[in-house]
Amino acid sequence: MKHLSLLAALTVALMLSTTVARADASPWANSYQLEAAGKYADALAALDSIPLNGPDAEFKTLRSAWLYYLQGSYNESIREYRLAIERNSQSLDARLGIILPYFAQKRWREAEQSARTALDFSPNNYIGLLRLTIAQEAEHDWKGMEKSATTLTTVYPSDATAYVYLARAQAWLGNSSQAAAAYSAVLVRYPSDLEAKTYLSKNK
Repeated sequence: MKHLSLLAALTVALMLSTTVARADASPWANSYQLEAAGKYADALAALDSIPLNGPDAEFKTLRSAWLYYLQGSYNESIREYRLAIERNSQSLDARLGIILPYFAQKRWREAEQSARTALDFSPNNYIGLLRLTIAQEAEHDWKGMEKSATTLTTVYPSDATAYVYLARAQAWLGNSSQAAAAYSAVLVRYPSDLEAKTYLSKNK
């Protein structure tokens, strides 16, 4: 019984110390811990004490946009990303970030426009090119997709994903030999890629 009492006391002490640690932690630390636990609304609420006009205001806006996105509040996420762009028109973070809630809402044209704007600021940016390519695929813009994916493979020749999108574009355009070549390039970079294996097995 003494061992049980001691164990219970230690458990209570540990719980109290954890509670104190969380109470003393910064809003940022609390927010990250809550996000890691999948508690996105709580992670967002943990930032309430951070001033909107302080030195961390811009990052608070970006993080809020991200957390709104994670919890499926896409309009709110877009609003926060737009606010971040208004505050800092040079923010590549915000211009790339806003594409995600556009994707979630299947607003492909706006996603494409945002990706193009981001690429104006950072030509050949990997995330910008990839998200542009994804938007073009969703819009069935196969020629545009081919162009963007070709740029991806040129600038990032070791990236298997770039070749996957190039292969898809070529397949949709009816260029079977070019699609096969691109899928073969995928397997050189990622030998277990199922999409590439399936296409090549069906198009021998």
